[in-house]
Parts: sequence; structure tokens; C-alpha cells
Amino acid sequence: MLQFFLVAVLGGGVSLVYQALNREADRRAERIRQQEERAEALRETRRDYLRDLVAHYNTAKRARRLLRATALTGGPDDAHRRVRLARYDELLQAILDAQLALETMSRIMGAHSGVLGADRGPAESLDTASDYLRLLITEYEDCMPVAAGPEAELSSLPELADFIGPYAESSRFRHEFIHPMNAAMSALEQLVLGPSVN
Repeated sequence: MLQFFLVAVLGGGVSLVYQALNREADRRAERIRQQEERAEALRETRRDYLRDLVAHYNTAKRARRLLRATALTGGPDDAHRRVRLARYDELLQAILDAQLALETMSRIMGAHSGVLGADRGPAESLDTASDYLRLLITEYEDCMPVAAGPEAELSSLPELADFIGPYAESSRFRHEFIHPMNAAMSALEQLVLGPSVN
């Protein structure tokens, strides 16, 4: 009888220890699963930001090319070129949408610190690009209400002239839009893909 009692007590004790170990292993597995789910959700959010950022970048670049191709009248040089205001109005609305989206994206990235971690670089780059486009929009807002005819002198729109000018001569466009956008996209790509394995 004593042996039976000892076996029952020891067996019960071993069973309780085994169950406790199993519960701890289950809790550990659940924590790991939750961490993996959070990491995947974070990657997906970053992927969405990157996709949206590329779309806004392409919108601005597309509008730039279309402005050069369809909004300018001929002339021997930029000093004599004119801008077709109807086309300018249409294409600047696309740039306005891109600028507002970049501004919002920067604010959201700043609010969700977990998305970018401690790196404020991408949000600051978006601020720089957004500020550059805002100058173009401000010039547009100043021009349109006072436009007297179907065209305006390109020389009266210096922000537009810089924006649509030859890439090599458009230093502000390069330094205040292209470079910051590329930096933000590169930072997001690295966050999405993780550290490179060499």
C-alpha cells in the first residue's frame, strides 16, 4: 500500500511538473507566434508605404514630363517659351495630390514610430520633397487667379521653370525632390527587405 501511495504521489507530482512545462512551452510558442505576426504586419505596413511612395514619386515625375511635352509652346529658348494654362492647371492638380499625399505620409510615419524605428530620415526626406512641391503649388495658386489669357510666360513661373528644366540644370528639383525621395525609398526598401546577407 505504501508503494502504491508513493507511486501515485510521485506520478502525480511528475505529471504536474510535466503539465507546467507544457504550459510554459505553449506560452513561449504563443509569444513567438505573436512576435512573428507583429513583425509580418510591420513588414506589410512598410511595403504599403513603399508602394505608395513609389506611386507618388512616379506621379510627380510623370506630370513633369507631361508639362514639358504638352504644356509649353515653342520658342527659341526658355525666355521666349509660354505655358498653356489649361494643361498647366490639369497637371499641377496631379502634383498637388502627390504633395498632399507625401505630407500626410510623413505625418503618419512620424506618428507610428514603430514603423520606422528611431530613424526619422525617411520622414524628413518626405518633408523636404513635399516642401519642394509645395513651392510649385504656391506658385500655381498665385498664377491661376490672375491669369489673363490662355498662356503665361514661362519666365514668370520660376518654380515651374526649375521643375521642368533639363535635369542637369534643375539643381533644386534634383536636390530637393529626387534625392530625398530616393533616400526615403531606399530606407523603406531596406526596412522591408531587412539587412542584406552577404
